[in-house]
Amino acid sequence: ENENYIDAITLYRALIKALSLIGEPLDVIKERKIKFSSVFPIVRGKLYLKMPYKMISCSDRHKEKELRKIDYIDSEVLQKVSPPYVLECRKDGDYLNGKIKLNNNYLESYGKRVVLYKNRMDRLNNSADIYSVPAFMPDGEVGFLATDWNKSLDKALKLLGLLGIGKERNLGYGRFSVIGINDIDFSFPSKEYRYVTGRAYAEGNYIAERLEKVQIIGGDISPVFHSVLILLPTGSLVKETKPIVLSLIHISEPTRQA
Repeated sequence: ENENYIDAITLYRALIKALSLIGEPLDVIKERKIKFSSVFPIVRGKLYLKMPYKMISCSDRHKEKELRKIDYIDSEVLQKVSPPYVLECRKDGDYLNGKIKLNNNYLESYGKRVVLYKNRMDRLNNSADIYSVPAFMPDGEVGFLATDWNKSLDKALKLLGLLGIGKERNLGYGRFSVIGINDIDFSFPSKEYRYVTGRAYAEGNYIAERLEKVQIIGGDISPVFHSVLILLPTGSLVKETKPIVLSLIHISEPTRQA
Protein backbone atom coordinates (compact mmCIF):
# COMPACT_ATOMS: atom_id res chain seq x y z
CA GLU A 1 0.00 0.00 0.00
CA ASN A 2 1.14 3.53 -0.77
CA GLU A 3 0.08 4.59 2.75
CA ASN A 4 1.60 4.48 6.22
CA TYR A 5 -1.19 2.16 7.37
CA ILE A 6 -3.50 -0.54 5.97
CA ASP A 7 -6.66 1.16 4.79
CA ALA A 8 -10.25 -0.03 5.34
CA ILE A 9 -10.93 -0.04 1.60
CA THR A 10 -8.06 -2.48 1.04
CA LEU A 11 -9.51 -4.82 3.67
CA TYR A 12 -13.05 -4.42 2.32
CA ARG A 13 -12.05 -5.40 -1.22
CA ALA A 14 -9.92 -8.29 0.00
CA LEU A 15 -12.78 -9.78 2.05
CA ILE A 16 -15.20 -9.52 -0.89
CA LYS A 17 -12.69 -11.41 -3.04
CA ALA A 18 -12.20 -14.07 -0.37
CA LEU A 19 -15.96 -14.57 0.10
CA SER A 20 -16.39 -15.06 -3.64
CA LEU A 21 -13.58 -17.66 -3.68
CA ILE A 22 -15.22 -19.76 -0.95
CA GLY A 23 -18.67 -19.40 -2.51
CA GLU A 24 -20.23 -17.36 0.29
CA PRO A 25 -22.94 -14.73 -0.45
CA LEU A 26 -21.88 -11.09 -0.65
CA ASP A 27 -25.27 -9.54 0.16
CA VAL A 28 -24.42 -8.57 3.72
CA ILE A 29 -21.26 -6.73 2.67
CA LYS A 30 -22.73 -5.15 -0.44
CA GLU A 31 -25.69 -3.80 1.51
CA ARG A 32 -23.20 -2.31 4.01
CA LYS A 33 -24.69 -4.14 6.95
CA ILE A 34 -21.12 -5.03 7.84
CA LYS A 35 -18.61 -2.18 8.08
CA PHE A 36 -14.85 -2.45 8.47
CA SER A 37 -12.32 -0.11 9.97
CA SER A 38 -8.79 0.46 8.84
CA VAL A 39 -6.15 -1.71 10.47
CA PHE A 40 -4.81 -0.55 13.85
CA PRO A 41 -1.87 -1.77 15.95
CA ILE A 42 -2.25 -4.19 18.86
CA VAL A 43 0.48 -3.63 21.46
CA ARG A 44 0.78 -5.93 24.46
CA GLY A 45 -2.82 -7.00 23.88
CA LYS A 46 -4.18 -3.44 23.77
CA LEU A 47 -5.84 -1.73 20.82
CA TYR A 48 -4.19 1.51 19.68
CA LEU A 49 -6.24 4.01 17.67
CA LYS A 50 -5.11 6.80 15.39
CA MET A 51 -4.85 9.96 17.45
CA PRO A 52 -7.66 12.41 16.63
CA TYR A 53 -7.05 16.09 15.98
CA LYS A 54 -4.81 17.45 18.72
CA MET A 55 -3.50 20.81 19.88
CA ILE A 56 -0.02 21.23 21.34
CA SER A 57 0.74 23.36 24.40
CA CYS A 58 4.51 23.35 24.86
CA SER A 59 7.16 26.09 25.03
CA ASP A 60 9.99 23.63 24.31
CA ARG A 61 10.27 23.52 20.49
CA HIS A 62 12.12 20.19 20.45
CA LYS A 63 9.51 18.61 22.72
CA GLU A 64 6.72 20.16 20.66
CA LYS A 65 8.02 18.41 17.55
CA GLU A 66 8.07 15.11 19.43
CA LEU A 67 4.47 15.54 20.55
CA ARG A 68 3.34 16.29 16.99
CA LYS A 69 4.75 12.93 15.89
CA ILE A 70 2.28 11.00 18.07
CA ASP A 71 0.05 9.12 15.64
CA TYR A 72 -1.53 6.25 17.62
CA ILE A 73 -2.62 6.15 21.25
CA ASP A 74 -3.90 3.45 23.62
CA SER A 75 -7.70 3.25 23.15
CA GLU A 76 -8.13 3.04 26.93
CA VAL A 77 -6.69 6.55 27.20
CA LEU A 78 -9.28 7.92 24.76
CA GLN A 79 -12.04 6.49 26.95
CA LYS A 80 -10.97 8.73 29.83
CA VAL A 81 -10.94 12.16 28.18
CA SER A 82 -13.25 14.02 25.81
CA PRO A 83 -12.26 16.21 22.87
CA PRO A 84 -10.83 18.67 22.10
CA TYR A 85 -7.47 17.02 22.79
CA VAL A 86 -4.52 19.01 24.09
CA LEU A 87 -1.03 17.56 24.48
CA GLU A 88 0.95 19.46 27.09
CA CYS A 89 4.61 19.19 28.07
CA ARG A 90 5.62 19.74 31.69
CA LYS A 91 8.80 19.32 33.66
CA ASP A 92 7.60 15.99 35.05
CA GLY A 93 6.37 14.61 31.72
CA ASP A 94 3.79 14.92 28.95
CA TYR A 95 0.06 15.07 29.60
CA LEU A 96 -3.17 14.68 27.65
CA ASN A 97 -5.81 17.29 28.57
CA GLY A 98 -3.88 18.05 31.73
CA LYS A 99 -5.12 14.82 33.34
CA ILE A 100 -3.43 11.75 31.92
CA LYS A 101 0.31 11.40 31.95
CA LEU A 102 1.64 9.89 28.73
CA ASN A 103 4.10 7.10 29.39
CA ASN A 104 4.62 4.37 26.80
CA ASN A 105 1.00 4.38 25.65
CA TYR A 106 1.46 6.00 22.24
CA LEU A 107 3.16 5.23 18.92
CA GLU A 108 4.53 7.28 16.05
CA SER A 109 3.77 4.41 13.68
CA TYR A 110 3.23 0.67 13.79
CA GLY A 111 5.36 -0.26 10.83
CA LYS A 112 7.52 1.21 8.13
CA ARG A 113 7.43 2.15 4.49
CA VAL A 114 9.59 -0.05 2.30
CA VAL A 115 10.44 -0.02 -1.38
CA LEU A 116 10.06 -3.23 -3.38
CA TYR A 117 12.11 -3.52 -6.55
CA LYS A 118 10.80 -5.42 -9.55
CA ASN A 119 12.11 -6.37 -12.94
CA ARG A 120 9.86 -5.90 -15.98
CA MET A 121 11.10 -8.05 -18.88
CA ASP A 122 10.82 -6.89 -22.47
CA ARG A 123 11.37 -10.10 -24.42
CA LEU A 124 10.87 -8.41 -27.79
CA ASN A 125 13.85 -6.10 -27.28
CA ASN A 126 15.70 -8.46 -24.94
CA SER A 127 15.90 -5.86 -22.15
CA ALA A 128 14.91 -5.44 -18.52
CA ASP A 129 13.28 -2.47 -16.85
CA ILE A 130 13.77 -2.21 -13.08
CA TYR A 131 11.11 -0.26 -11.22
CA SER A 132 10.09 0.25 -7.58
CA VAL A 133 6.81 -0.10 -5.70
CA PRO A 134 6.28 1.46 -2.23
CA ALA A 135 4.64 -0.70 0.46
CA PHE A 136 3.80 -0.58 4.16
CA MET A 137 4.98 -3.37 6.46
CA PRO A 138 3.52 -3.70 10.01
CA ASP A 139 6.10 -4.62 12.64
CA GLY A 140 3.79 -6.37 15.11
CA GLU A 141 0.26 -7.57 15.76
CA VAL A 142 -2.56 -5.64 14.10
CA GLY A 143 -6.35 -5.73 14.23
CA PHE A 144 -9.44 -4.12 12.77
CA LEU A 145 -12.96 -3.29 13.93
CA ALA A 146 -16.08 -4.69 12.30
CA THR A 147 -19.83 -4.83 12.83
CA ASP A 148 -22.02 -7.96 12.66
CA TRP A 149 -19.24 -10.50 12.24
CA ASN A 150 -20.23 -14.03 11.17
CA LYS A 151 -18.79 -17.47 10.40
CA SER A 152 -18.54 -16.76 6.66
CA LEU A 153 -16.23 -13.83 7.40
CA ASP A 154 -14.24 -16.08 9.74
CA LYS A 155 -13.54 -18.38 6.79
CA ALA A 156 -12.78 -15.46 4.48
CA LEU A 157 -10.32 -13.91 6.95
CA LYS A 158 -8.43 -17.20 7.38
CA LEU A 159 -8.23 -17.59 3.60
CA LEU A 160 -6.83 -14.07 3.29
CA GLY A 161 -4.14 -15.05 5.76
CA LEU A 162 -2.95 -17.64 3.24
CA LEU A 163 -3.44 -15.49 0.13
CA GLY A 164 -2.27 -12.14 1.49
CA ILE A 165 -3.66 -8.60 1.33
CA GLY A 166 -2.48 -5.79 -0.90
CA LYS A 167 -0.94 -5.39 -4.32
CA GLU A 168 2.11 -7.62 -3.89
CA ARG A 169 0.41 -10.92 -3.00
CA ASN A 170 2.06 -12.66 -5.95
CA LEU A 171 5.44 -11.95 -4.32
CA GLY A 172 4.37 -13.49 -1.02
CA TYR A 173 3.68 -10.23 0.81
CA GLY A 174 0.62 -9.40 2.88
CA ARG A 175 0.20 -12.83 4.47
CA PHE A 176 -0.74 -13.19 8.13
CA SER A 177 -2.11 -15.60 10.73
CA VAL A 178 -5.34 -15.02 12.64
CA ILE A 179 -4.58 -14.88 16.36
CA GLY A 180 -8.10 -14.31 17.65
CA ILE A 181 -11.50 -12.71 17.17
CA ASN A 182 -12.64 -10.83 20.24
CA ASP A 183 -15.35 -8.45 21.40
CA ILE A 184 -14.12 -5.08 22.57
CA ASP A 185 -16.01 -2.81 24.93
CA PHE A 186 -15.18 0.73 23.90
CA SER A 187 -17.25 3.66 25.10
CA PHE A 188 -16.35 7.03 23.60
CA PRO A 189 -16.66 9.56 26.46
CA SER A 190 -18.35 12.30 24.43
CA LYS A 191 -21.56 11.04 22.82
CA GLU A 192 -21.75 14.06 20.50
CA TYR A 193 -18.70 12.90 18.53
CA ARG A 194 -18.10 9.88 16.36
CA TYR A 195 -14.67 8.60 15.46
CA VAL A 196 -13.81 7.87 11.84
CA THR A 197 -12.17 4.43 11.76
CA GLY A 198 -11.58 4.51 8.00
CA ARG A 199 -11.67 7.03 5.18
CA ALA A 200 -15.11 8.62 4.94
CA TYR A 201 -16.89 11.34 3.01
CA ALA A 202 -19.01 13.58 5.18
CA GLU A 203 -20.93 16.83 5.22
CA GLY A 204 -21.42 18.90 8.35
CA ASN A 205 -19.16 19.57 11.32
CA TYR A 206 -15.93 17.68 11.69
CA ILE A 207 -12.48 17.85 13.22
CA ALA A 208 -9.51 16.54 11.30
CA GLU A 209 -5.78 17.18 11.05
CA ARG A 210 -5.86 17.32 7.28
CA LEU A 211 -8.69 17.54 4.79
CA GLU A 212 -8.88 16.70 1.11
CA LYS A 213 -11.56 18.02 -1.23
CA VAL A 214 -12.46 15.47 -3.89
CA GLN A 215 -15.00 15.01 -6.65
CA ILE A 216 -16.90 11.74 -6.27
CA ILE A 217 -20.21 10.03 -6.75
CA GLY A 218 -21.62 9.41 -3.28
CA GLY A 219 -24.77 8.29 -1.53
CA ASP A 220 -25.90 5.51 0.77
CA ILE A 221 -28.60 4.15 -1.57
CA SER A 222 -28.91 5.98 -4.89
CA PRO A 223 -25.69 7.44 -6.35
CA VAL A 224 -25.98 11.23 -6.39
CA PHE A 225 -23.25 13.36 -7.87
CA HIS A 226 -21.65 15.86 -5.53
CA SER A 227 -19.18 18.27 -7.10
CA VAL A 228 -17.06 18.65 -3.95
CA LEU A 229 -17.09 16.56 -0.78
CA ILE A 230 -14.72 16.43 2.15
CA LEU A 231 -12.53 13.35 2.57
CA LEU A 232 -11.98 12.72 6.26
CA PRO A 233 -8.86 10.76 7.16
CA THR A 234 -8.85 7.95 9.71
CA GLY A 235 -8.92 9.35 13.24
CA SER A 236 -11.14 12.34 12.47
CA LEU A 237 -13.98 13.28 14.80
CA VAL A 238 -17.43 13.92 13.32
CA LYS A 239 -20.08 15.95 15.13
CA GLU A 240 -23.77 16.45 14.28
CA THR A 241 -23.33 15.40 10.68
CA LYS A 242 -25.35 13.62 8.04
CA PRO A 243 -22.57 11.44 6.64
CA ILE A 244 -22.01 9.97 3.22
CA VAL A 245 -20.19 6.94 4.47
CA LEU A 246 -17.48 4.64 3.17
CA SER A 247 -16.33 3.33 6.53
CA LEU A 248 -17.64 5.40 9.41
CA ILE A 249 -18.66 3.38 12.46
CA HIS A 250 -19.01 3.72 16.20
CA ILE A 251 -16.11 2.12 18.04
CA SER A 252 -18.21 0.07 20.44
CA GLU A 253 -17.93 -2.92 18.12
CA PRO A 254 -16.03 -6.25 18.02
CA THR A 255 -12.40 -6.04 17.00
CA ARG A 256 -10.73 -8.57 14.72
CA GLN A 257 -7.13 -9.30 15.58
CA ALA A 258 -4.83 -10.61 12.88
